[in-house]
Amino acid sequence: MGYYADFREYLDRLEETGRLRRIARTVDKDRELHPLVKWQYRGLAEEDRFGFLFERVTDGNGRPCNGQVASSVVAANREMYALAMGCPVDELHERWSHALDRLIPPERFATGPVKEEVHRGDVLLEHGGLHEFGIPFATNGWEAFPRVTAASCITRDPDSGRLNVGMYNSIVLGADRANLRTARHLRRHWEKCRARGVPLPAAIAVGVPPVLSLVAATNVPQTVAEFDVAGGLIGEAIPVVECETSDLVVPATSEVVIEGTIPIDIMDLDGPSGENRGHVMPGHWVHAFEVKCITHRRDPIWHDVICQLPPSESSVMRCVNSEGHVTALLRAHGISQVKDVAFHDCGSAKNLCVVRFHDVAGVRTPNSKVWHALFTVMSVDAAWPKIVIGVDEDIDPWDLDSVFWAVTNRHQPHRDVKIIQGRSAGLDESVGPRDVPGGIRGYPTSLVSPQGASAMLLDATRKWPNPPISLPRRDYMEHARELWEELELPPLKPKVPWHGVSLGHWPENEAELVALSEAGRMDEAAARLLRMGRHLDGNGDED
Repeated sequence: MGYYADFREYLDRLEETGRLRRIARTVDKDRELHPLVKWQYRGLAEEDRFGFLFERVTDGNGRPCNGQVASSVVAANREMYALAMGCPVDELHERWSHALDRLIPPERFATGPVKEEVHRGDVLLEHGGLHEFGIPFATNGWEAFPRVTAASCITRDPDSGRLNVGMYNSIVLGADRANLRTARHLRRHWEKCRARGVPLPAAIAVGVPPVLSLVAATNVPQTVAEFDVAGGLIGEAIPVVECETSDLVVPATSEVVIEGTIPIDIMDLDGPSGENRGHVMPGHWVHAFEVKCITHRRDPIWHDVICQLPPSESSVMRCVNSEGHVTALLRAHGISQVKDVAFHDCGSAKNLCVVRFHDVAGVRTPNSKVWHALFTVMSVDAAWPKIVIGVDEDIDPWDLDSVFWAVTNRHQPHRDVKIIQGRSAGLDESVGPRDVPGGIRGYPTSLVSPQGASAMLLDATRKWPNPPISLPRRDYMEHARELWEELELPPLKPKVPWHGVSLGHWPENEAELVALSEAGRMDEAAARLLRMGRHLDGNGDED
């Protein structure tokens, strides 16, 4: 079976697996939709989250919107992310670590479902332009405009002709007017167009094949096209069609495509925006976006991503993307001792990284190799991660209880912590206040180091043999689990470690006492232990 034919087939698959809830009652996209969906990120365990398909949507004035709205459907949890990728969960990192090795360019078609309705020229606004669709407010009570969150924004490098697909935020400012918050490759395309004195053509595709959304939300090298990466990840080409107003191509099965230009002679002040670091950011300067054409399927399904305070759909998406990215980086540096890389929602996906090490050929990972890996992780980007922690194989890097048990028991701050200065601040509110003029990024130099932001590396691996983990041995725990299931107790979700294990320091005399007891010779074990006692004189000293 190949990949999904389109976004709709993917939603059908979600429903088949019990991970999609259809909402038949009318829902106000401006006041009700995001708060309703966000509740599952504040009140459910990750594995219990699901996607929403709102079948009847109105705006704040009660006006019905065309089509439906699918929210939180791509990455509410890792199981849904894997469905969107079209593979089992345990294959995600392997696919991402080889993402650049299996590039498959898109396949062009003369037309496709996204051309079922075309609005341009005199009929651009015949159905309301951007107001036709159920574009929700994202951070209700703190934002002033509907926000396009699942935008696969497509531009072309004026020099190389290479296409870029990035997931950038956009707010709706009118029927034919929006803005676009750009970064990285799209920003470079705009700068090249500005040098030429021409606007940059752009297309915002919504409701694309889910794998393209996942790729658009990650960091792909500038020399590689996201369409090619997406095709390689699923093993088949993404079908594309040409835009109506430019030579850009867009996914042929997109639900909605908004074609336009990014002018080079104007910048917009963005409205307030709830961000993935967990704060609402004041407006800053962003790019204008002028709508020239809208194409869409009949009864389109608007795709919406849940972002803001983690955990969120965005943080799950970026966690898995970052894990694959950093795993590939460490492998490229030949660090074979790295077993896993884990990022965490609480760190806004990219800011808290845990690297798990394992022994290779029975040889303990040397301390120098641990530091080699932790410093290498810092080279992935100037702004992330902020904290990197190295742990042993017996620690579950995705379980912060397990990770911080290692931090408290296997590291000494004076010896096992390194601080790196000169990092990029990004959206980090801890760098300094935003309302004081001067300093770095508007922050007073009295509060901010001249080196900017900083990062911390922690080596929480064992430095020498340790006593066993204080849990019952594996054979005892396995037998107890059989008994648990026989008693029909609630299903278990074992946390690592779930059984005791030797960590190298287990004196022979202690092991012998346990062996005697297990052989039914507890009295003999007790007698042996009593013979080891000490006799004290009247002053409390040993005789």
